[in-house]
Amino acid sequence: MTILSDLQNEGNVTGNRELFQQAMNEGHSAAWDQNWELAAQHYRRALDEFPEDSQALSNLGLALFELQRFTEALSIYQRLATLQPEDPLAHEKMARIYERLGRLKDAVRFGLQAADLYLKNRDVEKTIASLTRVLSLQPENLTAHSRLALIYERLGRRSEAVEAYLAVASLLQQNNQVSKAIQTVQHALELLPGSAEATQALQALRNGTPLPKPTRPRGGTGPVRLAEILKTETGDQDRQALDPIIEARQQALIQLATLLFDQAEHAVSPSSPSSRRGLSALARGTGTLLPTSQADRTRLLLHLNQAIESQTHGDDAQALQELEHAEKLGLVHPALSFNLGLLLSEREPARALQYLYRAAAHPDFALAAFLLIGRIAARLGNLSEAAIAYLQALRLADGQTVPPPRVGELNQAYESIIEAQRNEKDAQKLQSLCESIERQIAQPNWQDFLRKARQQLQQQKGENAPLLPLAEMLLQTRSAQVIEALEQVRQLAAQHMLYSAMEEAFRALSFAPTYLPLHVQIGDLMMQKGMTQEAVTKYRLVASLYHLRGDTGQAVNLLQRSVQMAPMELSIRHQLIELLLNQGRTDEAVQENIALADTHYHLAELDQARQTYLEALRIAQSSREYRRWALLILGKIADIDQQRLDWRQAVSTYEQMRALQPDDRDLRKRIIELHFRLGQEAAALNEIDNYIHFLISANRVDEAVQFLHDLILEYPQKKLLLRYRLAHLYRQIQQTEHAVAELDTLADAYIELGEPHQAIRIVREIIALNPPNKADYEMALQKLLRELPPPGSSA
Repeated sequence: MTILSDLQNEGNVTGNRELFQQAMNEGHSAAWDQNWELAAQHYRRALDEFPEDSQALSNLGLALFELQRFTEALSIYQRLATLQPEDPLAHEKMARIYERLGRLKDAVRFGLQAADLYLKNRDVEKTIASLTRVLSLQPENLTAHSRLALIYERLGRRSEAVEAYLAVASLLQQNNQVSKAIQTVQHALELLPGSAEATQALQALRNGTPLPKPTRPRGGTGPVRLAEILKTETGDQDRQALDPIIEARQQALIQLATLLFDQAEHAVSPSSPSSRRGLSALARGTGTLLPTSQADRTRLLLHLNQAIESQTHGDDAQALQELEHAEKLGLVHPALSFNLGLLLSEREPARALQYLYRAAAHPDFALAAFLLIGRIAARLGNLSEAAIAYLQALRLADGQTVPPPRVGELNQAYESIIEAQRNEKDAQKLQSLCESIERQIAQPNWQDFLRKARQQLQQQKGENAPLLPLAEMLLQTRSAQVIEALEQVRQLAAQHMLYSAMEEAFRALSFAPTYLPLHVQIGDLMMQKGMTQEAVTKYRLVASLYHLRGDTGQAVNLLQRSVQMAPMELSIRHQLIELLLNQGRTDEAVQENIALADTHYHLAELDQARQTYLEALRIAQSSREYRRWALLILGKIADIDQQRLDWRQAVSTYEQMRALQPDDRDLRKRIIELHFRLGQEAAALNEIDNYIHFLISANRVDEAVQFLHDLILEYPQKKLLLRYRLAHLYRQIQQTEHAVAELDTLADAYIELGEPHQAIRIVREIIALNPPNKADYEMALQKLLRELPPPGSSA
């Protein structure tokens, strides 16, 4: 905390320091777990006590930024900048927020201010990073290039200085200041005589040839692309509301641009804490896969950048080509699938369907994907498939008009309608259905229209009436017959008349063979009759059909039931994990992977268990709960390593855990124990020293002392080394009396072991501490020196 903040807090007599510190500690804990919502709540509590505390404001700003509540975060950092105008942090954060909001001029302005303040604080690397970020937004910014040139020159980084000076010369030439441009290049040649680039630039200036314009730093196109898309999106919304397909197109572009944005952050500030997000930030909750090769990632991002630019400016043919290159390089993302399906829908409709069905598995794109599937199928003459896709789209749209707890009830009602349509052969009726839903949904303001329709339907039926789908207003179906049959089956099952219920269910299948809720009910009857394996097989089949129809949520629910009934059926878990990832339900996928690994573990298949835990850890990298998952999974992996007596690997695994949770005392002890077991005494002592340093830095001195006392008891064979560290700790915290006592014990121990030289060294350390009985130790030292055996003696 700064002196200014301390003075301000002294003036706030109403603040409770203890409550403030408690709230800050709880906020830090929540932030460490990446629970930003909870962290923000705790930091606000801290600010209630001391409203102008700079650290609390800074931490709250970070929490709001991570929550993507950029406007709120901006106001916090503005307050912080007012309180601490010389602190560059607030200006840097405001610049980054303006980037996210698409306000690039403001981002450049505050970025330059942050660079100036970092330079005043003599933090050169952060100055360079801020200026580079500015150039990623505005590559022709003369101020940024000029300052970078001077900084590189003073640092002795001559080749980079020359590059910056040539950019300055190019901009001066554009501003018709040719003489100044020539002077700038001549200075560059003085810095790096013989530079081919500078020599060519000087010749070009003298000949009147235009110099190349400054280029954007690598990875810097993301913020610009995102700003362009946000600007376009805002303009569209100002003119009129968007229909579902255009809205999904905008969402897809934003998600792909955000991928570029995060890579730009990673490229500009690779050492910052946020860089862990890098390319994986967008992967959280989306099922994203990226190529592992850095070269392939670089090429992928180039194609992605060009695709976004082309699609934003209406060049769909070029955008399609670039997106296909990105896919070939290994990018898997629902936004990519939707964009490919959209761009192929007119060119190659059959191929477009493959991508659209894939995109329909993700909630962000399901509605628009089914609308496009309906259009394509209708155009290809497959009216039955088109009608089902349109009904799926209506189901999703209708689900937004009812409370979330009743969406499942509504979905089941749509199942019966969709089932009835599967048997519809009248092309005119199917065509009419498709056109009707197209008119209702594929239009601006579709949400308002459906809400009004829902209100009218509810008024007609009464508030307490069963929930009816809006599809009932669009068509007449025989869905009631299917619903009645299913209800009859359930009533018989409730009366434990299982054979009669099964007969009724199979009778209903004769006129509704593909009605999936009926098949689920048959599976339930099998379970009640004790036919577990048959029921699980039925559930898996129905889940596959649900997934093929685009209702991945229902498929997941069935597979989860199957896993509970047959936990040893590993193939079910694999199928479930795949569907969870398709839906972006990362945390649930991690949980299922852990359960799968646990199953291998209980079967004593340790190698397979370890590999599956590693897969769970890989998936967890895309989760906001990464730290929690990583600690759990790594602990299980370390346990396997120890069972296999692979202690070196166990140490490596525990060290990964330590990086996530450095204050875990038991974890530190496990690492120390393994180092001692491996005979790596120096590594064990280094671990002890690091933990003691950590505790002292955190002002937890008593814990550090107790930790060393415990180790002395646990490792008596290492007590001399450990007591010496305890003495050093006492000396560091200025508890001289305790330090002398520990050193005295050590000296006696060395004398008993017949190591007078070590004893002499320890006594000299005691004398250096100037204890009250210093004279006694000086006499003891003289005695030890007299008793030393003469050099060369056998003793």
